[in-house]
Amino acid sequence: MRRFPPAINLTALLALAALADLVLYRVVDAIFLPGQNGTPSEHWLSLFCVFVSNLAGILALLVAVVALVQALRSDQVFPRAMRITVATIGLFCFVLAGFGLLWLPAAARYQVHLRISHGFLVFFLALGVWHGGRPWRFKLGITLFALPIAIQAAALFLHRMTWSPVDPARLMHVAHTLALTAMTMAPVFLAPWPGKKNRVANGLVAGLLFATALSAAVVLRFDLTQAVFAYGLRMDLTGFATSAERFSAGAIVVAYSCLFAATVTCLLQPGRSRLAGWGLLLIAVAGMDIVSPSSALFALCGLLALAVASAQSQDAPSAVPRTSQQ
Repeated sequence: MRRFPPAINLTALLALAALADLVLYRVVDAIFLPGQNGTPSEHWLSLFCVFVSNLAGILALLVAVVALVQALRSDQVFPRAMRITVATIGLFCFVLAGFGLLWLPAAARYQVHLRISHGFLVFFLALGVWHGGRPWRFKLGITLFALPIAIQAAALFLHRMTWSPVDPARLMHVAHTLALTAMTMAPVFLAPWPGKKNRVANGLVAGLLFATALSAAVVLRFDLTQAVFAYGLRMDLTGFATSAERFSAGAIVVAYSCLFAATVTCLLQPGRSRLAGWGLLLIAVAGMDIVSPSSALFALCGLLALAVASAQSQDAPSAVPRTSQQ
């Protein structure tokens, strides 16, 4: 069985860096730190947040290149007939992402091309996971996380094409609904089953505690929670004025709580399940909408981690007899 220990270590490091980018750059710097009129200490803290964000983006680019090369060299993620196409699109996407991360003046003109190439790359990854002998729940879970990204890229393309009869806003709504569905179903599709009862119970307790804390934050400090979701996770909390808004807020709380429970459950398990946990954390940190090269790379690395982890799962039963014979 082919092992991927470097990818596991790099993915864990990237997940922690992406989490730091979320907390420091997208939340602390964007919400709590003032702009040009701050104190010297606040100015230095803002520069540190920007440094962490740039470091996380560069690390995401390196991990994405390494993970995609490893996936193309094996048959676990992409079939042979798909490799040349995926390699070409991946090279184009990584070059554009590198331009964006280096803050080159011309990078803003290529944001649309980056989003479309990233959408195609994620779409081919979703097709690739159906190749091979993965359990169907892993295939469906990864596809549910990949489809919203591809639909967002399609909506962006149609928005530029004014002749299109399809409303891009409706496509974005469909993408958000699929993303919430994927997060809600993550404990069923992507968590290790069967797993050790104490670790599964710890994941469920963590999900319940997270749901309680998030519900309390939404009710008690809605303004602050709304800002954190808007700037950090790029999710719109509209309020509680109507039943539709209350239902939307409840669906968001349930979705993120289920995703948190699945992530904790996977991280408590050894081996491939832990890699899947880091992948789920990367997808959660990337946010609901892909608006920057860093978020695009976070989501891609998370999906690649899930694909590799699910591919290794099909070889696990055959590895036990060989070990026992030794």
